Amino acid sequence: MFKVSSLSPNIPALDYTADASVSYTNGDLLYRNTSNGEVVAAASTTVSTVNIEAICQSTETTAASSPTIRAIPIVSGMLVEADCDSSTAANQLNKAHLINDTGATVVNTDTHVGTSAAVFIALKIIGATTDKKLLGYFVKVGQVTA
Repeated sequence: MFKVSSLSPNIPALDYTADASVSYTNGDLLYRNTSNGEVVAAASTTVSTVNIEAICQSTETTAASSPTIRAIPIVSGMLVEADCDSSTAANQLNKAHLINDTGATVVNTDTHVGTSAAVFIALKIIGATTDKKLLGYFVKVGQVTA
């Protein structure tokens, strides 16, 4: 689960056009499907620094017609508290990490991932290392080609 840190500025949630009849979970990362403009629950195989979009703010199944989902857009300077797959350690800080296959946690390791799929930069351990939480930010570049 991802949660906007209380250290971040107040960022209002928006209603995004979403995939129809799909279950969304509060705190999941969403990415933008650039072919139809809808936001979709992220997975490690789909999210990148180009299409990462928002953090879901409700748990619900979207409507079959005109579906929307409430989410907080990822903006520059926004700090995020992230649940992690493994216990945290100091050697995971200041490194780029992937998210897991469900889009709900960070795959935290001591190795920097140097691809556009690495969307989370860890800055600080939150709580005990066994709490499996990191404070960091998302890297969002947007479309860079014409």
